Amino acid sequence: MDILSKRPFIEPGTPPKKIAYMIGCTIGTLIATTAISYAYIYKFFETVELLKLVDKGEIFFFEEAGYTLGLILCITPMISFAIMILPTFINRRFNSSISLGALLIGLLVFPIGLILAPISNFIVESYIESQGYEECYYYSTSRVGRGLPPDYYVFDSKYCVSAVSELRDKAFPWFEEANKKGEVDYDEFLLKVEQWKAESRRLNK
Repeated sequence: MDILSKRPFIEPGTPPKKIAYMIGCTIGTLIATTAISYAYIYKFFETVELLKLVDKGEIFFFEEAGYTLGLILCITPMISFAIMILPTFINRRFNSSISLGALLIGLLVFPIGLILAPISNFIVESYIESQGYEECYYYSTSRVGRGLPPDYYVFDSKYCVSAVSELRDKAFPWFEEANKKGEVDYDEFLLKVEQWKAESRRLNK
């Protein structure tokens, strides 16, 4: 059985404008599916690396997105679709049976990913909390441009301060530096909070 169909992607006599439109849509779709898949894969491995740091106790503050471990399966239809597009660059198509098989695989795996996403999130959160970390709800609220609100964890509940919810643009870089240094000082943190409050225009209106 031939993998590729004998029917070309662009039929002879197709108007140039339509050809340009078809090629543009093909390239745009391939770029979009590749970018989305990369983002999901990157977040998946980022979560895996985070769990390694949590296991070793080598991180103090972090955002958690355990749902990505299950949601990774949702990129299957996008990857399948991207693969189906590739023969168009040599003006060919996959035969109908292969295209149908790829479509069915994508449609079957996608809902499994949606089901596993909350399950994986629950498992990851349970594990993180079993290691002594606590979620700080003040830091887990939605931020502009970030989509779904992430769950933010701290290694000690005393670092979960309500005032910092309005000072995250100052506090989060400080948290990241503390993670890099591998040490954190509570008195320094309290001084920083007071400094951030004094510097905040929003809190001093």
